[in-house]
Amino acid sequence: MNAVFPTLSLRMAMTLLRTILRAADVLRPALVHALVLPLVVAPAIAAAQAGTGAVRGTVHDSLRTEAPLAGVDVVLLGANRRVTTDAAGRFEFTGVPLGAATVVFAAPWLDSLALPPLQASVDVRESSVASMMLATPSRRAYQLAVCGVALADTEGILIGELRSPDGEAVAGVPVGAKWYETRIGTGQFERVVRASLDSSNAAGFYSLCGVPTDAEVALVAATDSIASGEIVLGLNGAPVARRDLTVAPSVLTVRVRGRLLGADSAGLANAIVALAGDSSRTARTDADGRFSLPAVPRRSSQLVARALGFVPTLLAIDPVGDELELEDLALQKVPYDLSTVTVTGQAMTANQLQFDVRRDRGIGFFISDSVLAKIPMVNSTVISSMIPRTAIQQTRQGPMIQLRRGSGFCRPRFFIDGYDNGNISAEEEGSLMARAKRVEVYTASNAPPQFNDFDGCGVIVVWTR
Repeated sequence: MNAVFPTLSLRMAMTLLRTILRAADVLRPALVHALVLPLVVAPAIAAAQAGTGAVRGTVHDSLRTEAPLAGVDVVLLGANRRVTTDAAGRFEFTGVPLGAATVVFAAPWLDSLALPPLQASVDVRESSVASMMLATPSRRAYQLAVCGVALADTEGILIGELRSPDGEAVAGVPVGAKWYETRIGTGQFERVVRASLDSSNAAGFYSLCGVPTDAEVALVAATDSIASGEIVLGLNGAPVARRDLTVAPSVLTVRVRGRLLGADSAGLANAIVALAGDSSRTARTDADGRFSLPAVPRRSSQLVARALGFVPTLLAIDPVGDELELEDLALQKVPYDLSTVTVTGQAMTANQLQFDVRRDRGIGFFISDSVLAKIPMVNSTVISSMIPRTAIQQTRQGPMIQLRRGSGFCRPRFFIDGYDNGNISAEEEGSLMARAKRVEVYTASNAPPQFNDFDGCGVIVVWTR
C-alpha cells in the first residue's frame, strides 16, 4: 500500500494512513522477493576438456550502476569452487562434471535491497561450454515490482525494515518521508511540501516510492504509541537506498555517551551535542571532549554535534540496550572563504555574491554588511528590531529570536556561514550575533533549497566576520 501525496502535510497524511490501516487491516507482502531474475543460457559450443564441460558467464548490475560487476566472487554450488570476475564482469569454471550445474553470486548489498542471490542452473555437456548471465533486475523492473509504476529519472525508492529494540519485526506502522520541492516560474518562486507514505508489512518491511534522488528528505515512522526519531538523509543519486528504523515508546530511554574531537584529534571542549528535533535533550562536552545524554529515546534518531568554528555534524544512532557508547567523532573546521577580485578591484566572496543574488530576487528579508557596519553593538535584540514578524524571548541565558508562525511564535533553524546548526542555544546566539556580518531571514515556505527548513518555522542565515 504505497502512495505518494503531492502536497498533503506529513502529519495529516500519516493520520489518514493509520485510519485506513485500522479499517482494512491488510498487510502488503514484500514484492521485491517476487522478482524473477532473467537468465540467459547460450547454446553449447566446443570445449577443450573431454569428459567434462565448462561454465562461462558474466555478472551484471542492472539496477544501481548498469555496469558489469568486477572483482566479485562467483560460486559453483556443490563443488566447493569459487572464481573472481574480471574487469568486464566475466567468470569461467572449467573441468565441470557433466549434468546440472548451479552458479550463484551473493553479496550483502543484494540482501540490503531485498534481492535474493543471483543464481542460475545450466546443463553441462561433454566437451562444451554453457554460457549464462547473472543479473539484477533493471531499474524499471525493480520500480514496477515495488511501486507498481515506473518512476521519473530523478525519483527513487527508499526501503527498510521496522524493528523493536529487541529486534522483532513491527507491522502496521505508518512510515513517511517529507521533502520540499521548489517551483520556479515567471515572477514566481514557490516551495511546496511533498511526501511519500507506506506502512510496514507483516515482516516489518516498508518501501517509499517517488523519493527525490537529488535532495534530502525527513524520514519518520510513528503511531500513537511508538515512533522513530526524524532522520534526515538523501539517496545521493542512487535509484534505491535502505534505512532500517528502530521504533519504541518515548518512555523507553537509553544513556548515550561519546567524545568529540577537534583539530589534531584532541578532545573538543564546550561543544554541544543534542538530539535532533528535541532541544530539551542537550549536553555540553567537558575539557576532554566527552559528553553524556542520560535519557535518549531508545529508537532510531540522530544527534547533532556543533561547536563554533566547526561544521555541524549529524550522527545516526540506533540504540538497543540501556547504554550506548559511541566511537570518537571528529568535527571538521569550517573552511574559510577565499576572496576574489572583480575587474573594478572590489573584493567579494562567493557567499557575498550569492547573498546579493538572493536579495535581488526579493524573497526573504536581508540585512547587509553596510547596515550592520553602522551599528556599534550587534545583538539579538537589535537584529530582531530590524526584521518584521519577529519577537525576543527572554531566557536565563539571554535573549532568543522567535519567528511568527500563524497566531504564535516559533524557534527558527539557524545556518551559520552556510552550515545548518539547527536550534542553537541563547548563549550561542549571543556570540553569533556579535560576529554577524550579513543576515538573511526566510519563512518556512520561501527558504532557498540549500537552507531547508524541516521544522516548519523558518530559518535565519548568519554570515560572520
